[in-house]
Amino acid sequence: MSDKETRPENDLPLDEKVVEREVEVQSITTSQDNTILEGAVTKEYARKVKILNDELGRIGMGWYQWRLFILAGIGWTADNFWATLNGQAVYQVGLEFNVSTTQLPWGSMGLAIGLCLGAIFWSALSDSIGRRYSFNITLLIGGIVALIAAGSPTFPAYCVFVTFIGFGMGGNLPIDGALFLEFLPGDWQWLLTFLSVWWALGQLLVVLLAWGFINNYSCLSADNCPTASNLGWRYLYYIVGGIALLMAAARVAFMKLHESPKFLLAQGKDEDVVKLVHIIAITNGKESTLTLEDFNQTGDVDSSGDKELGTTVAKSETRGSFLKRYSLQHVTPLFATRKLAINSSLIIFIWFLVGLSYPLFNASLPLWLRLHNIDSSESIEQTFREYVGYAVLGIPGSAIGAYLTTLKIGRRGALGLTTILTGVFIFLFATATNNSQIVAFNAVTSVTSGAMYGILYAYTPEAFPAPHRGTGNGLAAAANRVGGIIASIIPMSSAASFNTTVPFWVSASLFTLSGVLAFFLPVESRGRTSL
Repeated sequence: MSDKETRPENDLPLDEKVVEREVEVQSITTSQDNTILEGAVTKEYARKVKILNDELGRIGMGWYQWRLFILAGIGWTADNFWATLNGQAVYQVGLEFNVSTTQLPWGSMGLAIGLCLGAIFWSALSDSIGRRYSFNITLLIGGIVALIAAGSPTFPAYCVFVTFIGFGMGGNLPIDGALFLEFLPGDWQWLLTFLSVWWALGQLLVVLLAWGFINNYSCLSADNCPTASNLGWRYLYYIVGGIALLMAAARVAFMKLHESPKFLLAQGKDEDVVKLVHIIAITNGKESTLTLEDFNQTGDVDSSGDKELGTTVAKSETRGSFLKRYSLQHVTPLFATRKLAINSSLIIFIWFLVGLSYPLFNASLPLWLRLHNIDSSESIEQTFREYVGYAVLGIPGSAIGAYLTTLKIGRRGALGLTTILTGVFIFLFATATNNSQIVAFNAVTSVTSGAMYGILYAYTPEAFPAPHRGTGNGLAAAANRVGGIIASIIPMSSAASFNTTVPFWVSASLFTLSGVLAFFLPVESRGRTSL
């Protein structure tokens, strides 16, 4: 017997006491948070997913997950293409078609409407027929429609095409994140936050391309802006659409994508789960001992073979239309208990607030900067240079967010802190009196918002159990896009909107409120392997 085992607890060295107390507290917190989420799934699924999580943890991180990190990452990169692309291009689109400044936000509104509808449709589809179909199709649709949008003959046509791009890409982020999470070992879930570095790269890539094409192939005034002298934004859509199609092809060529093991488990396909775990192990150079008997050795086994283990709503209640399945089978369990209902509601509301505040600041920023630096080509060049700098700073922001989620403050604390800081620095930006202050405050905001988005995108799928994760992510994403729609309406209500800092003050207030609400989320996902 070891010395530690024979000594009384009070005789343990202080550092050993602290470690044991931290482990005990984390274990209690993890147990409580799992209990909250288990209210949305059957006991049989909860038992089996623990076996699956233990085996994925034993196999560990390897080439299978790293490849998926790249494939999911390029999806996150593409997701940020379209909002950034519209923000950079819409001013030139307006000049070409002689559209007033107050009408330009119709482009952002169309994109937000498409993203909202896409988030609901693709996420519901992912919980009904699987993740991988939506995972592969969304990028393809976005790329194809972007090529069509490059040939837009009128401004209304441009808005329609942007709406269809949004619909195609609406499920991209929530589904990619959910799929990646469901293959990760528990002690590597922090990597989901770091996945947002790809999102920052998407913004950077589009801004760099815009700097080259819009800055050099664009007209300066609506008085003399024929298509032939304003091809920059069209080139931009052709190139970004082509990149998106190459990304979609890479997803097929680079890796044979399997269905999520937790989705398969929720469907009662235990044998397929076992086969998939062995494939993961072989790809990672490991060996799995998981067998079908491991899932069936304890607990009640459903003999009918027709039970979806992941849902708390009977299958007979959800036969029928796709919308009925969406509204009952996967939405109702997200509000099955009081704490689960509070957590789901707060997540969705926080996403709505962020969706309202982020476009008010970030999507308005390029146009606001251009309207205030439009006197010479040198000032436009300076605007692009600064905007590239802001995009670059989103990359370390993602890394900082990933680090913060591993600290004792947890996901909730990290989310609350970074969101409040984002609001604070937007407040300071709105009070800036010279260009140096504008650059400094905006630079810090890029870091804090990059960290915030990474944490929010990681916490959200972790806070929903796998059988309903796509739907939960979709509801949050849809709420986010509704906020974006409202944010698009605000500038159209006043011709002076882009000439004042009022949108920035509103944005800062909403970010601050979102950060405060994050501290009241009942579920802490740090130290807990996702269900």
